[in-house]
Amino acid sequence: MTKLEQSLATPFEVHVLASGSKGNCTLVRYGKTAILIDVGISARRIKTAMKDLDVPLSYLQGVFITHEHSDHIGGLQQFIKETGVPIYTRAATFKEIQSRLKIHANACIPVTKHVLDVGNLTVETFSTSHDAADPMGVACYGGHQKMALLTDTGIVDDVMLGNMDESTMLVLEANHDPFMLQYGAYTPALKRRVAGPHGHLANEVTAQSLLMMKRPPELQVVLAHRSEQNNSIGKVEETISQILNNAGLRIGSDIHFLHGQPKECVSMYDIERRKPNE
Repeated sequence: MTKLEQSLATPFEVHVLASGSKGNCTLVRYGKTAILIDVGISARRIKTAMKDLDVPLSYLQGVFITHEHSDHIGGLQQFIKETGVPIYTRAATFKEIQSRLKIHANACIPVTKHVLDVGNLTVETFSTSHDAADPMGVACYGGHQKMALLTDTGIVDDVMLGNMDESTMLVLEANHDPFMLQYGAYTPALKRRVAGPHGHLANEVTAQSLLMMKRPPELQVVLAHRSEQNNSIGKVEETISQILNNAGLRIGSDIHFLHGQPKECVSMYDIERRKPNE
């Protein structure tokens, strides 16, 4: 079987079902294995999206929760009630979840090691820097593909960069423009939180992270968790494109960008399976 035939037979797909302060949820599928990363939207919306994407609910083998903030767990209680899919998260995070939602302790498989196998996927977790109990990012490996998700962090350290390295698909936060945040309507305390080391990534930091990581020949990126008040797609593209172009990278060739949306699904596929106009 050729590489293309294998890719078509065992697809690796990443679907960002929702991204932003109103809800976050990402579906990762490799062959007949699928996982969700965060459940910040309704169970009905997730099920509808999976049906539209032709990913059977029977493929879903786990839900990974990065941290306990409401935009990442808003639909979790109902989704677990309806599906019985196990939750994978850190113990401190699940303790916080249980203080807010009615979810039985048996529903959680505590993440006690950095690497674990879930069906056909190998999943690696790593620490992030956010004002939550024990926040984490997630990387997934399937065949020759790797995806990493890094959002809700105020910094990008060497460990996070290492988990981004060699990703063929990346969901990376580009939360705010510092100027828009500084002169926006947020309270001083909230501005300090967002811009601080346990807050969210500025566009410039996102661009520098893309420069510092070890990149494959072609990298697909969903720029995620964009602030509706302190950022815009235009500002993200202007800032990141300028920094990457100055470093000699070609947008649309070396790196392909997509933008996470609050209410629309944004998808990445194996390079070999992408449509000619993508």
